[in-house]
Amino acid sequence: MSKSPKSSDLTKSKSNWLWRWAEPESVLTVIPNSKSSRLSKQAKLANHDAEKAIARAYQAELIRTKAIGEAMFKSGKALRYSIISSFRQIFLRTEGARRHFEPWYRKNN
Repeated sequence: MSKSPKSSDLTKSKSNWLWRWAEPESVLTVIPNSKSSRLSKQAKLANHDAEKAIARAYQAELIRTKAIGEAMFKSGKALRYSIISSFRQIFLRTEGARRHFEPWYRKNN
């Protein structure tokens, strides 16, 4: 992002770190001489860092929501299979009991 070594623009981080929230804050490549321009550049960097922090928080919230949604879907699916399995087991046991105790049921089915 920087144009030349003496530029006071933002520097791009070349970190490929997995956890982006562990990145250091932005720093000026060249500190301006006047106090007002130095403060304005520092404010620009602070705004840039704040925008990056908000974007990281938004991404973390999206990942969290996706994980919760998947967990709810899987637990609902597991509950459905559990209920189906329970009803199937009850059905099979009653069918077995009927065949055992009712001789006419065995012949018809």
